[in-house]
Amino acid sequence: MEAKLNLKESLAALALWIASLVFVGLGVALMIWPTEILAGVDVIFETPTAFADIRADYGGCIFGLGLFLVWCASQRSLIRPGLICVGLVFSGYSFARILSLAIDGQPKRIIFILLAVELCGAFVAFGVSQWAPSSGKQLS
Repeated sequence: MEAKLNLKESLAALALWIASLVFVGLGVALMIWPTEILAGVDVIFETPTAFADIRADYGGCIFGLGLFLVWCASQRSLIRPGLICVGLVFSGYSFARILSLAIDGQPKRIIFILLAVELCGAFVAFGVSQWAPSSGKQLS
């Protein structure tokens, strides 16, 4: 029988649950309403092929990641890896946006807002991952 989570461990688990639900919700929304959601960042597509690819790349991938995070959040030993995954995903988004700034120039304001959210998300995920319960198992 595993011990109950202390306050910091509970906050780490809560952060992962929130992230997982955001990813699942965003993935579903992007599969259903890709045109409306992506219009703000100037993504335009008009053919069935484009819609299929956008729904898969944006919606399906994010939805799948969200389901993985739900699984991590439901397993005590996977809370820390799940939070690190969230931090790495947000870091990847942030890195790509910064790279685009250097290569492509000045985007619309929404990109800076998304960058700030992603940087904060990475910072929080990596930070609270330190509070996650340890699995107690080390690779030798």
